[in-house]
Amino acid sequence: MASAPTSKYNSHSLENESIKRTSRDGVNRDLSEAVPRLPGETRITDKEVIYICPFNGPIKGRVYITNYRLYLRSLEMDSALILDVPLGVISRIEKMGGATSRGENSYGLDITCKDMRNLRFALKQEGHSRRDMFEILTRYAFPLAHSLGLLP
Repeated sequence: MASAPTSKYNSHSLENESIKRTSRDGVNRDLSEAVPRLPGETRITDKEVIYICPFNGPIKGRVYITNYRLYLRSLEMDSALILDVPLGVISRIEKMGGATSRGENSYGLDITCKDMRNLRFALKQEGHSRRDMFEILTRYAFPLAHSLGLLP
């Protein structure tokens, strides 16, 4: 009798750092289980953002950028949302707003995807959080333009 093949990789245990978050009820949750990674996938950065959902409005969440994808997980317990976007799907990244932009959620990034998705993220103006996220996304979403895909 042949046994069923088992998976060679467990994406939940690969290179996951322990990320603790205290929820509203005071319970510590380990969010590393919520950010599965593929073999060879490494986390580049993570930031707190507000995702401007076209259906439900603004949702506070944390975006994780790896060398392969953009992964958003909502921080609000009442509206569970997960976005998993491979970086190869991104066709354009634009900055929205400026240093003098006024109004709620007017400063951030607008990402256009090849699969017809438009993602809008609002970021805090202090600390140049938009610039850091923009540079990382453009570098990894368009690797040939940034000499990442070329072998020496």
